[in-house]
Amino acid sequence: MTIVDNRGRLFGRINLVDATVLIFLIVLIPVAYGTFLLFRPASPRIDSVSLTDLSKEEFRVANGALLSAKLKVKGTGFNPLLRASIGNTPAMGFVFENPNSADVLVGEVPMGTHDLVLFDGVQEVARAVGAVTIHDTVGTIVRTVGWFTGLDSAAVKTLQVGFASPKETRAAFEIVAIGPPQPARSRIQFGNSAVDMPLEGYLEREAVLTVRCDSPGPACSVGGVRLRELSPIAVTLAGGLGYEIQEILPMSDPARGRVHVRFTGPHVAMMKAGDRDAFLDPRAARLTEVAARDGTAVTATVEMGLDNSREGWRYRGQVLRPGALFHITTDRYEANGLVVSIDVAEASAQSGKTP
Repeated sequence: MTIVDNRGRLFGRINLVDATVLIFLIVLIPVAYGTFLLFRPASPRIDSVSLTDLSKEEFRVANGALLSAKLKVKGTGFNPLLRASIGNTPAMGFVFENPNSADVLVGEVPMGTHDLVLFDGVQEVARAVGAVTIHDTVGTIVRTVGWFTGLDSAAVKTLQVGFASPKETRAAFEIVAIGPPQPARSRIQFGNSAVDMPLEGYLEREAVLTVRCDSPGPACSVGGVRLRELSPIAVTLAGGLGYEIQEILPMSDPARGRVHVRFTGPHVAMMKAGDRDAFLDPRAARLTEVAARDGTAVTATVEMGLDNSREGWRYRGQVLRPGALFHITTDRYEANGLVVSIDVAEASAQSGKTP
């Protein structure tokens, strides 16, 4: 019997072309399997999970959402398509660095101990049991001065002194003082200049609030917005209320002090006892005596609330000591002067120091 007959069949049974293709496929199978083993991605594995510091970049990625922590995850087989979950709560983001390192951005997660789980699509591919612990912490409370913005008539009636949002809510606040309603404006900043545009149908109110930061510690964020930029800083308070923070004040009660100031300039002719700094907080400076007028200069006694700091007594962030500049803004004028002397006997007794 011939190996290939006159019809081109191998051993009279198999077509030679078909046999060639079959042999080629048989040879190709181990080659394909070897290639698969060589290039297939490694299965992700979590070796360690640690807490690391948040940076400005993470807050930019959060885009105003509450960002409570960043986890550094070490292991193998990571890829940019993975997503993470803290227990049953999806993470805000999985930031791939390389196959052995990634960051997990944590948003609002219930207190307790949770597993860190990695998913590829909907399939779980790695788990670190009990790797994340969320403590029931209370954020730092800060005293702020600013403006409620974009209020409707119902909100204007609700917001009164003593009004407080539920303490367990994000960006919780309480109203300490509040001014009258005014037509709302939207401020557009361009370089060092600004212009206010009216917001038809809305109102705004100046207010002093105590506000809870998102987390404890010296770096305060309110509703995911860090209070480190130049004022005003727009945040969203509990209940979805818009608020622009102009100043931050200490939570402790200020000491009452008398400061003697030598004011100069053509506007001093307008100064009189009873003039008050245009400032809603009770710390506001008030002229109690204006004396020793001399042309374009006047010496005045100013009473105000002073806050003790490591640099000395402060009023609205200004360090006050003899020779320091002092600035006051009323509803009629602005005035600058030099501090002549300070009398803060009450504050000195409280702090045990002599200013």
